[in-house]
Amino acid sequence: MATSGERVLAVDWIPQDPPLMLKSLQLALVMLLAGSSWQPLQAAPWWEDYGEKENYLCSNQVVLQLRRNEHQASIENFAAPNNTLFRDRTVTTAERYAGTRLTLELRNDKLDLDYGWSTLQCKRVWKI
Repeated sequence: MATSGERVLAVDWIPQDPPLMLKSLQLALVMLLAGSSWQPLQAAPWWEDYGEKENYLCSNQVVLQLRRNEHQASIENFAAPNNTLFRDRTVTTAERYAGTRLTLELRNDKLDLDYGWSTLQCKRVWKI
């Protein structure tokens, strides 16, 4: 409670959970540096026959759609238009796909996007 001479600054808009705020800032920075403009969902070209579509929730805020097959993967609503990742078969503990800007690892229902300087962790919410 403020006395007559004190000023009270209302900061209700600041999240009360600092780790959540840090994750939000980290996600925003990752998206900015990856060249994302949050463009509408773009379909893959007809010649890229992705067998599986999966949606992942990242930082409890962003849903990414991953399309993949045995040889390549694409994140449809994320980063730059040219975000095709190719399968790295040297890794046996997870499914790994790598591109010029990022590496994607799948383990069961978990997806990790690694930019070299930061990792974004996501969880599969549904499979199409």
